[in-house]
Amino acid sequence: MKKARSLAPWLIAPLGLPHLLILFVFTVTWVYTTGTLAALSARGVYPSAEDGMLALIEHGYVNPDDYQIIYAGTNSFDGSQPHVWYVIACVWGGTRADGSPVGSSRHDYDQPGVFFINTRDGWVFAPEGVFPVTLGYWMQLYDLAGPGSSKPSHDWGSSPTKGCEF
Repeated sequence: MKKARSLAPWLIAPLGLPHLLILFVFTVTWVYTTGTLAALSARGVYPSAEDGMLALIEHGYVNPDDYQIIYAGTNSFDGSQPHVWYVIACVWGGTRADGSPVGSSRHDYDQPGVFFINTRDGWVFAPEGVFPVTLGYWMQLYDLAGPGSSKPSHDWGSSPTKGCEF
């Protein structure tokens, strides 16, 4: 009985190793980007990064006395990734969801700061573990990013900080 010859080497050989590596990189980054965006979107999509931060505050704090967003804008200094934002807020009073008190030995408020990424469907919370800036790069490359804005909606010093110092 004759051995059946495989066609795989003949199909792969013309591509060559460099082309296969490039194909591999783009396949892995596409799967990472689309999979991560799907998982993040399943957690919640918000009309703005600020709305997303307010939802996180409502979920992470019990009966806060007050809260205020003090910065909401692009994470890139040059505005090159207008769809990747960092939002910082101050939260006074109440307790954290785990029951611990708000504040620290330095001040009587918490100052949460988180990333949000603008997709075509809206803004999603992006924890640092998903590497938001890198994710934003691949989103831009694959045309999956929303428009975002290079102009912050809350810039440093543009709104009163109610004693919230950074």
